[in-house]
Amino acid sequence: MENELFKQMSDYIDSRAGWMKERRQDFHKHAEAGWHEVRTCSIVADHLVKLGYDKAPCRILMGRECMAAEERMGLPDQEELDFIYQRALDEGAIMPYAEKFKDGFTGIVAILETGKPGPIIGLRQDMDALGVVESQDPAHRPAKEGFASIHPGEMHACGHDGHTTIGMVVAETLMKFKDQLCGTVKIVFQPAEEGVRGAKSIAYSGVLDDVKYMIGVHMGPRRGQDYDIGFGYDTNMANAKWDVYLTGKACHAASPENGNNAMLAMAALVQGIYGIPRASYGNTAINVGVVEAGSGRNVVCDRVKIVMELRGYTQAALDYIEPYARRIVEHAAAMHGCTAEIKVMGATPCYPIDDPAFVDELCALSKKLGFKTRDPQAGTNSEDYTYMAQRVMERGGKSCFFRCLSDYPAPGHAVNYDIQEKDLPHGAQFFCAAVTYLMGLTK
Repeated sequence: MENELFKQMSDYIDSRAGWMKERRQDFHKHAEAGWHEVRTCSIVADHLVKLGYDKAPCRILMGRECMAAEERMGLPDQEELDFIYQRALDEGAIMPYAEKFKDGFTGIVAILETGKPGPIIGLRQDMDALGVVESQDPAHRPAKEGFASIHPGEMHACGHDGHTTIGMVVAETLMKFKDQLCGTVKIVFQPAEEGVRGAKSIAYSGVLDDVKYMIGVHMGPRRGQDYDIGFGYDTNMANAKWDVYLTGKACHAASPENGNNAMLAMAALVQGIYGIPRASYGNTAINVGVVEAGSGRNVVCDRVKIVMELRGYTQAALDYIEPYARRIVEHAAAMHGCTAEIKVMGATPCYPIDDPAFVDELCALSKKLGFKTRDPQAGTNSEDYTYMAQRVMERGGKSCFFRCLSDYPAPGHAVNYDIQEKDLPHGAQFFCAAVTYLMGLTK
């Protein structure tokens, strides 16, 4: 009967499948991009309070209580933050919790203290949507069933609505069976994973410094295979995400010598960035994703915004191309009499997010407990869970990042991306399996 506790937890999670479907679809409909997650956070916080996480010895850390303010990257300006906060209130954000998440402090850590000796375990799920305009094609299930995003340009196109839902049910299940558990569990609800902007602020707050085991989840595609849970031996790609601003001088196009053409500087910059020679330090990837420029047909352009990213499959590879790209930005601007400003909107180091032996251990557990389990595969992600894994592993802890697999109609980040809510219980069940195993309660 050594696994009876896990079976009870698993059955309870199955009983919550209908609630998970409703909750995920509500989050999908009210998609909130990075640093916008006020409504989402308030709903999570209200759920945690109703479960009793606010009562000692348990705790709920909200906003500034679990985030290092100076480590937030790619934060919107105050006007946008104010707009988003009011929008959240208008759409049912729950007070008084919503106030905790104003001004880009959209993180939560729920701490379950059992009062009995045992390990300290961290569980991470992210909450943010992408900057994608969701398809309204009737063939797209969210559009057909009425839960497509009501926010143009914000869409859950990567499954984070599912992650948040999984985390809420894990918190509920662990609290329900708290008297049978030992040790401490820290359930992290993280903002702004897209653009790798949010995890560092939680990792550097110190809340994870005593964690022995850190586990993260992400939805993943089944790809036609009969698996529910998947594992990897992953190392994060080092990357830097920049917004580049070029400033020149406008004038009439009939007398271009009177201006400084930022459009020409942009053209030189883009061509130069893509022309960075490769090196033996490792593979790299470069992308200029957005260019905003110009004000009129007969006006010499004086302002350009360029949204771009640099990636290295090794840290040395990024360390090679990043200063090279900075020189190109500076000199392309100077060549045409313009100035350049680079704003770092997100970044992660190259670091293993998985401890291979720990992955193998949890993979074996998954199979033993009856999950349809895909064996670990070597891979390279771009995920700011890296900061949490690094914080824990550098202090002697272990990290594993697993996938809750589902059938995708389209790839992640696509306008017609979707997941199947029937697969969400598997993610919650494996989290609970791992927790009870690490506490020595499941074999």
